[in-house]
Amino acid sequence: MSEQKQISSLSILGVLLALGLMAAAFILGVQFKNLRQPGTITVKGLAEKNFQSDSATWNTGVNAHGESYQEVLDLLTARRKRLSKFLGEQRFTAAEMKVGLPEVSRVFNETRDELGNVTRTPNGYDGDLNIVVNTKKLDKIQAAQRAILNFRAQNEFIRFDNPQYLLGNLETIKRDLITQATEDAQKRAVEFAKTGGGKVGAMRSASQGSFNIYSDNGPGEDEDYGGTYDKSTIGKQVRLVVTIEYAIE
Repeated sequence: MSEQKQISSLSILGVLLALGLMAAAFILGVQFKNLRQPGTITVKGLAEKNFQSDSATWNTGVNAHGESYQEVLDLLTARRKRLSKFLGEQRFTAAEMKVGLPEVSRVFNETRDELGNVTRTPNGYDGDLNIVVNTKKLDKIQAAQRAILNFRAQNEFIRFDNPQYLLGNLETIKRDLITQATEDAQKRAVEFAKTGGGKVGAMRSASQGSFNIYSDNGPGEDEDYGGTYDKSTIGKQVRLVVTIEYAIE
């Protein structure tokens, strides 16, 4: 065989090999595409429902200042009795009131001279004592919150926070909302599938998103799905989001 014929044969063989590799690559590419892009759709489902709080926590307490540790302890004891008496008049039982231990700490006045040196001078003791009310009688909490404003006018050592209204059976509420959110997600998937001429198949995966408890007015403008629990109102708006992937047939 002449040298020219050998070159021609090698050229033809090279072309055939190249065509074969291209065909194989195309077939594998199509198969890989089918593996990487299954017929699925991912949707979010939302459930929302209003509830009424069934319990409340109310933090109250007394404070005192005195020249000696014992003086502060005595003041806290006397003032705690006055606050306990007031709470009893608001029809709270002893079982609903949890009295904390007194806390007393040394107080110092600090002065700084022209060189920046700080001098600490003893200035007696400060004391604090908490009484936490836990109750399911929300009407008593609301009435006591109004009454304590007048009581504090004659007893400035009294302090109190706003009540925190709570929901019980959160796991039951969550389960019910998951069911509703899942149904909502499936409806959304069906609507999406219809537009593409498909049909929703089996659920491939599911995950719960945020579980938010808002006030009865709903979320504020700056709130998002980040796990909010608003305890300021008796009425609650509870929302739950799920993300579900379905097969598309």
